[in-house]
Amino acid sequence: MTFRVWKNLMLGPAAALLATLLFACSADQTTGASKIPTGVEDFGNGLYAFRYGSARSIFMVTDEGVIVTDPLNSKAAKLYRAAIAKLTDQPVKYVVYSHLHWDSIAGGQIFKDEGAEFIAQERCAQNFEVNPNPAIVKPDITFSHDYTVTLGGKSLDLAYFGPSNSECLIVMLPRPANILFIADLVNAPTADFPPDPTIPHIKPYNIVEFFQATEKFAADNGVKNIVGSSVKFNKSDDGSLVPQTGLGPVSIVTDQRIFWDSLIKTVLKANDDGFVAYTSFVMADKIDLTPFTKYDGYNEDDLAVIMRRIVSYAATGR
Repeated sequence: MTFRVWKNLMLGPAAALLATLLFACSADQTTGASKIPTGVEDFGNGLYAFRYGSARSIFMVTDEGVIVTDPLNSKAAKLYRAAIAKLTDQPVKYVVYSHLHWDSIAGGQIFKDEGAEFIAQERCAQNFEVNPNPAIVKPDITFSHDYTVTLGGKSLDLAYFGPSNSECLIVMLPRPANILFIADLVNAPTADFPPDPTIPHIKPYNIVEFFQATEKFAADNGVKNIVGSSVKFNKSDDGSLVPQTGLGPVSIVTDQRIFWDSLIKTVLKANDDGFVAYTSFVMADKIDLTPFTKYDGYNEDDLAVIMRRIVSYAATGR
C-alpha cells in the first residue's frame, strides 16, 4: 500500500506521519538489499552518483583515494562500497555528511573500518551528541561556514548557509566537475512539491535566505548544473520504472526558492487577511492556489497541511 493511499484513508497530518512510518518500516523489513535497485551514474571529471532505490549519493574518484558522501544506511553502504571497487582500487579517504537525517547518513562504519575520516558541519556534530544513533559514525572533522576537501588533484567545496533542510544541511561543489549537489531540497529535472506535507525537516525562517545564498554561490562559481539526492522515475512501456538522470539545470534552485518564497508570503498574507481559522486551517477557497499547481508532485490536500505548518511556525517562531 502506497503512502498516498494510506494518507487518503487516514485523515490529518498525524495520521499521515504514522502512515509514512508504517510504510518505511514495512519496506525495511520485507525488502532485502539485493532486491533494491542500485546503479552508478558517471558525470565526468571523476564525479559519480550511487543510486540505491530512490536515494542518490555522490562520490569522487581520484588518483589518491575516494571522497564519499552520505552512506545512506548499512545495507546501502555495502553495495556502495562494492560499486566503488568496480571503478577503482583506491581506498575511501573521506566521508562527508550532507546533513543530519538518519535515512541519509547511517551505515558509514564500513568506510570508517578502512580508515576514512568523516566530515560534517558543526551543528550536525552537536546533534549527534544530544541525539545519538549507533549507526551514525561521529565526524572527525567539523567546520562552521565552509570547508574544502582536497584529494588527488580534485576537491569538494562545502558551504553552509544556515538552517534549511535540518539545522546543518550543506551545499557541495565538486571540482573540476563543477556540478552542485544539494540533498533533499532540490532535485532534477524540475522543482518539487514537498513529498512530506508535514515538512518536519524544513526551517521556514531561513529557507528563502538559504536558496538566495545558494543562487549567489552557484553564480559566483559559474555552476551550470545540479544533482539532487532523490531519484525520479519514468514508466517504461512494460510498466517498469526507469530512473531518470540526476543531472539538471542549476535554474531549479531559483525555481525552488520561488516556491518557498511564494508559499510563505501567501500564508502570511492569508493570516493577515483573516483567512486562517483559529485551528490554523487556511481557507484555501479565499486565496489563489494556482502558482503552486505547476510544481512536480502537487497535491491540494497536501498543500493544506503544509500551509497549516507555516501558520504554526508564524505563530510560535523557530
